[in-house]
Amino acid sequence: MGLCSNWLVRSLAALWYRLDKRHRRITLANLKFAYGDTLNPEDRERLAREVFCHFVRFAWEMVELLLAPLSVIKRKVVIVGDEHMEAALAQGRGAIAIAAHAGNWEYTVMGYGLLCRPGVAVGRELDQPWAARMARYIRQRGGNAMVAKQKGMKGIMGYLRQNWPVGIVIDQNTTTAGGVLVNFFGKPARTTPVAALLARRGTPVLPTLSRRLPDGRHLMAIFPPLPLKKTSDAQADIQRHLELQNRVIEAWVRAEPAQWLWLHRRWKNQFPEIYE
Repeated sequence: MGLCSNWLVRSLAALWYRLDKRHRRITLANLKFAYGDTLNPEDRERLAREVFCHFVRFAWEMVELLLAPLSVIKRKVVIVGDEHMEAALAQGRGAIAIAAHAGNWEYTVMGYGLLCRPGVAVGRELDQPWAARMARYIRQRGGNAMVAKQKGMKGIMGYLRQNWPVGIVIDQNTTTAGGVLVNFFGKPARTTPVAALLARRGTPVLPTLSRRLPDGRHLMAIFPPLPLKKTSDAQADIQRHLELQNRVIEAWVRAEPAQWLWLHRRWKNQFPEIYE
């Protein structure tokens, strides 16, 4: 069953696509920038509509995370590669799970807490109090903890010392001061260096990526820790590790591009003109 096979999803996505001029333009601009001439205008338009379908489904799934019995949520999540996380945690230094806005990452994080062990989600506290409470409830409902992105490294280090797996989403644009320029789809994009900094301190960093399966279940794939060769040049070590992180995420997105957050201005720091 395709992402847009459901009539209601298609209809809602088509309405949203027509009315939301801003996000439609951002999505099409991102796809043109990332894929260049390898996607013709018709294919870009088709893929952009699939992205909107994906996030209509995502919105409904968030209602499930709020209201559905935990037993139902557990049945809809498939975890592969958890042995890599368990081996990393056996070292006793905690672990960083780098994630992307792919699939339904909120669904798989809750599933991981229910099926495997509690983890920590690092996320920005939303501005509206009701939305912040709802997001925190969803992230903690399956037994997980949450660290506000605004509190940053202190909260992360506290959980790592307790040998928890800590999830950090690394595929959004970050500030010029706080980000490192690393290629993503062949174009430099500001990327948070937190996971690379921790890798250099000896914390295992594992790609942990999500995807909606054709049958409606949600896959979380946990990969082995990314290697880091520590040298006397800390900045070069961090740059190499960030490049590896972005290559893994890019490959995951390319395999199922309709399930990534193309509605976000990923390259706005370096290339603001593409969004004008």
